[in-house]
Amino acid sequence: MSTSNQAAKSAGKMKLAVDTPAELCYDEDAVNEADNLKGVNPMRKSQSKICALYERLSREDDDAQGQSNSIITQKQLLADYAKNQGFTNTRHYSDDGTSGTTFQRDAWQELIADVEAGKIAQVICKDMSRIGRDHVQVGLILEIFRKAEVRFIAVTNNIDSAYPETLEFAPFLNLVNEWYARDISRKIMAAKRSNGHNGKYVSSIAPYGYKKSEADKSVWEVDPVAAEIVRRIFRMTIEGYGVCAIANRLRKDKIYSPGYYMAQRGIGCCKNKEWRDPYQWQNTMVDMIIGRMEYKGCMVNLKTQKQSFKDKRSKQVPREEWLVFEGKHEAIVDETTWQAANDIRQKKRRNKPDSLGEPHPLTGLLICETCKSKMHHNRGIYKATGKAKNYYTCKQSKRGAEYCTGHRIHGEVVEYIVLDVLQRVSEYATTNEKEFTRQINEMYSTQQAETVKAQRKKLKSDQSRHAELDKLMQHIYEDNVAGKINDKRFEVLSNQYEQEQAELEQAITNLTADIDSYDDSTDRAAKFLELTKRYKAFSKLTPTMLHEFVDRIEVHERTDRRAVVTTQKVDVYLNFVGTYQPPYEETDEAPTQEEMDAQIAHDKRMAKLLYQREYKKRRDANDGQPLGHFEGKRPDERTPEEVAAAETERKARLKEYHRQWYQDNKERMKAEQAAKRAAMTPDERTADDEQRNKKRRAYEGGYRERNRSQVNAKTRKYRDKKRSQTAITATAI
Repeated sequence: MSTSNQAAKSAGKMKLAVDTPAELCYDEDAVNEADNLKGVNPMRKSQSKICALYERLSREDDDAQGQSNSIITQKQLLADYAKNQGFTNTRHYSDDGTSGTTFQRDAWQELIADVEAGKIAQVICKDMSRIGRDHVQVGLILEIFRKAEVRFIAVTNNIDSAYPETLEFAPFLNLVNEWYARDISRKIMAAKRSNGHNGKYVSSIAPYGYKKSEADKSVWEVDPVAAEIVRRIFRMTIEGYGVCAIANRLRKDKIYSPGYYMAQRGIGCCKNKEWRDPYQWQNTMVDMIIGRMEYKGCMVNLKTQKQSFKDKRSKQVPREEWLVFEGKHEAIVDETTWQAANDIRQKKRRNKPDSLGEPHPLTGLLICETCKSKMHHNRGIYKATGKAKNYYTCKQSKRGAEYCTGHRIHGEVVEYIVLDVLQRVSEYATTNEKEFTRQINEMYSTQQAETVKAQRKKLKSDQSRHAELDKLMQHIYEDNVAGKINDKRFEVLSNQYEQEQAELEQAITNLTADIDSYDDSTDRAAKFLELTKRYKAFSKLTPTMLHEFVDRIEVHERTDRRAVVTTQKVDVYLNFVGTYQPPYEETDEAPTQEEMDAQIAHDKRMAKLLYQREYKKRRDANDGQPLGHFEGKRPDERTPEEVAAAETERKARLKEYHRQWYQDNKERMKAEQAAKRAAMTPDERTADDEQRNKKRRAYEGGYRERNRSQVNAKTRKYRDKKRSQTAITATAI
């Protein structure tokens, strides 16, 4: 048979294979002859290579097409096709429940790896949509198959890469498949958004602590085991523990992490994950649990969204755009507990245990009254006395005196003040509810009335200016049309007016919202009374009480910063009632200023006397404890060497104290000196400079004299030493 006849016969057989897709016929002779025409050596095909049969099914495909598109049906179809066409060494690659918009599929990645390794000769799938629904990516994959000399067959689409003419329609099929995925994604998103606005659950998984009801999947039920862990996290937060400390405690107690706990029950996105540590609690997990509104009984919909059906990453929606429905399911923690825990998380505080073991309960509540920055808590042990440190200072004071002063106050003092305020206010509020409510109403009505009055005045001014800008923009437009101003000037003025108008619109919106959210003072009094009824006859502060009662504590500077005993004002702002002070009873009399001064002087004398007694007691009798080099000896038992060593140690400590004091107060003294010289007249400044120079010359002269004396003494000592050595040498000779 001639070559032309062979070509005609081959063409006829190929045409038969293309024109009869329903039969899915396969003519081995035709394929070999076509390979000969293309210059492919049939002997190069290795019989040991794999014939890959790929199946994929997504949830959308399963819902839309039912059993006809199931994995089992696909496997049977491909196996029958491979057997009928004579393909051997077949192997199935299956992705069940995976969308075609992503190519990060386990079985697909394995197939691609085998293709790149040269293990596969043919890839057969049911149709092009099984490969994927992204026309760009599918085109790249077909190019990979071509370069690897892998034959690709889509059975129902009648596509076979052995016949290039069958690939001409493949790009259109890929576009249709992508459009189908886009359309399905759009419909699903619209349905979820509609359900979210109608108060229906749109999340496919209930959060940790809840589970879906067996009777009705749209109902959330409390999971007793996980809910107890959630309550424990909220309880520890209110007690003052940070997210890191809570995570460490849960890990130490071998509590399953949320992901592992849900995976054990076959739910969640980590159910197929291999867990190295099932107790691996992360700080972000704890923080996310504390901030979730679902735990107080709220349904929160549409918190995230996706930019494209091709991108599986979710983007956080601004909090003000969330859809919140209250009371949709049983709450794990009550509203008060949830709010208290989140208020604590909002306040920056050091929760890490220090040298004393636990964080101070007031940390994060104290604020410097001058600069409004947080107060730093200093804890530890004094090396000299062995006593515990417990005082607060302003953070800005560490930067220098020009930023702020220390505002130092002892932690015990603050605790005493807060406890006294809470006891007095709670006692008065519980015994005089009506009068307390009336006073709170009057206090906040006056304050808020002034605030709202100023806001309404500002709102009226902004609205008037907004209307005026409309008229100005109309005038400049008419002037531009009439030719009074050119286009460039019109554009500049128009942009300025539009920018100002946009700022005014934002300000008007904010002011309107503030006025509409005018807080009723009656609610404030009722909420505080509810707290007082919960805590009755308390004599000690707990972290829970502090963060439920106290909003903040503002500390003023002391009247005398260097005195041991002095006066210092502390403002305690309580939740709902602010700095409310109950009226004094008739039996109580407020102390006068003279009585307060006398009490301060008496306290100073007593403090000085106690210090002198304690020092004398430790120095002479030692109170049974070692002191310096004497080891508890009486004065008459100490040797001269011990006394000399103790005196040397005392001088060294005194020198170190002076050095440290100078380091601590150097910047302050410089600032005070600069302020003092700035207030001087030119003549006073000249006189001050002369006095400074005189002191410096006297000091330098004395230093040179002392140095000269030391040099002379060393010289005489060296000369006497040489003379003695010379005399000894002469005697020896």
